[in-house]
Amino acid sequence: MTSFSDSLVKISIQSDWLIILFLLIVGGIFWTIHMRLGFQVLYLTLLSMSIAHIITLYFPYMYTNDELLPITQPNVQTTMTLFAFFIPLARSRLHVLLCLTPPVLMSLLLVILTETHIFSIIGGILIGGFIIYTFYRTLDWIGAMPEPYLFVSAILFPLFLAAIIFPSELYLIYPGILLGSGIGVALEVFKVRMKISKTSILKRTGAFLIGALGIILFFGTDRFIQSWIPFTELTTGIVIGLWITFFVPILLILFKIYERKTKSRVF
Repeated sequence: MTSFSDSLVKISIQSDWLIILFLLIVGGIFWTIHMRLGFQVLYLTLLSMSIAHIITLYFPYMYTNDELLPITQPNVQTTMTLFAFFIPLARSRLHVLLCLTPPVLMSLLLVILTETHIFSIIGGILIGGFIIYTFYRTLDWIGAMPEPYLFVSAILFPLFLAAIIFPSELYLIYPGILLGSGIGVALEVFKVRMKISKTSILKRTGAFLIGALGIILFFGTDRFIQSWIPFTELTTGIVIGLWITFFVPILLILFKIYERKTKSRVF
C-alpha cells in the first residue's frame, strides 16, 4: 500500500492544477455574473478543500479487518461541492445532470488512472454534498444575521481552520484564500461597489481575462518567493483571495470596464 506521506504528495500535486481551475470558475462567476453567488461558491469550495485536507491530516483512514480505507478524496469532494452548489438553482433535469457530470467524471478518472479506492470517492461525494445541503438549509438563518457578524465570521473562521491545518504549511493556502476573500468582499461592499448588471459581454470577457491573468501569475511566481516571505502558502492564499474579491473590482472600476453602484448594497 502507498505510504501516507506519498499519498499526501500525490494529493498536493493533483490539487495544484485543480485549484487554479476552480478559482478561475468561481472568480469568473464573481467578476462577470453575480458577485453574491460568486462569493458563496468561492467560500464553500475553499471551505470544502480545507475540511478535506484536515481529514487527510488527522483522520486519513477508516480501519477495517482487511485494509485501511481513505475516508475522502479531496479533489472529488471539492468538485462535488463546487458543482452541487448549482443544483438547487437548476431549472430542469438537464441542468441537474450537467451539475453532476464533473464530479462523476473526476471520480471515474481517479478510479481508472490512479489507485483511488471507491470508498474514498463515495466519501468525498457525500461530504461535499452535505456541505452544500447544510448551507442551503441554513441560508435563511445566515441571511438574517447582521452584515458585520457575517464579515467577522468570514474572517475568524479561516483563522480557526488555519490553526488546525498549521502543522502542514502546504495546505494553509486554502484558509488563506478564505481569509483574503472574506476581507476583500467586506472592503468591496463598502468601498468599491462594483456593478455588473447591464454590462456588455465584451466588457465581461475583459474582466475575466484580467482576473484570470492575475490568478495564473500568482501561482506561477509563488515558488520564487518562498525563501523570503513567512508562511508562504498562507500569504499567497490571502493575496489571491484579495485579488479575486477586492483588487480586480478596483481595477475594473479604474479601467472603466464596470461602473460603481451609487449606493452601498446589502451583500
